[in-house]
Amino acid sequence: WAKAQGLKIANPERVKQVSSRLLAGQAIKLKSQVPLQGQLPGGIELTNGAGDILVSFRPSNDAGALHLVPPMLTLGIGCRRGIAVETIESAFCALLGKACCHPAAVARVCSIDLKANEPGILAFCRRRALPYYTFSAAELAAVPGEFSGSAFVQSVAGVDNVCERSAVLGCGAPGGLLAEKSAEGGVTMALAVGAYALRFA
Repeated sequence: WAKAQGLKIANPERVKQVSSRLLAGQAIKLKSQVPLQGQLPGGIELTNGAGDILVSFRPSNDAGALHLVPPMLTLGIGCRRGIAVETIESAFCALLGKACCHPAAVARVCSIDLKANEPGILAFCRRRALPYYTFSAAELAAVPGEFSGSAFVQSVAGVDNVCERSAVLGCGAPGGLLAEKSAEGGVTMALAVGAYALRFA
C-alpha cells in the first residue's frame, strides 16, 4: 500500500512488525500528517498520539513506529558556476536540518534554465536519484508571491530570485514555501511543499 501511494519507507525493518500484528488480528494505530481519503481498512485506527505507523515528511523520533515519508517537497536551487557537488550536498543537509525535513520527502529539484547543464547540480541529482527540472526567467518571474529578491541575481539571471521561485513553481498548485532562501558556500536553496493526500480503496 505504501509503495502504491508513492510513500518512501524510512525504516523498512519495521514493516515485518506491523504486518505481523495485522495478521494476528491486532489493531494498528496510524498517525498521518497528510490528509487521508477513503475508508480505513479493518484493523487500522487513526491516532493523534504515538502510533505504529507514522506518515510525515518530518524526521521521526519514534524508533518504534514504521515511518512512511510522503515525497511532497520540491527543492529549488541556485548556485555559482562550477560549484562542487560536495558543496551542494553540504548546503542540502544544512537546509534539511534547519527546516526539520526528511531527505526522502524531496521529490524533485528545480532551477532556472541557465543552470540546466550545471555539473554540480546534475551530479547531486544523480546521487539522490532525483529528477531535475528547469524553467525560464519569464516563467519564474510570473510565479505569484513574495520572494527574497536580489538585484545581483536579477542582473545575472533576468529574475530576482531563483531558488524560492523555482521551488514553488516546481511543486505545483496549491503549494507554497516551506523554507525560505538559505545561502551557503555559493549555493542558495529553498523548499516548497505541495498538496498530497493518501487514499484507501
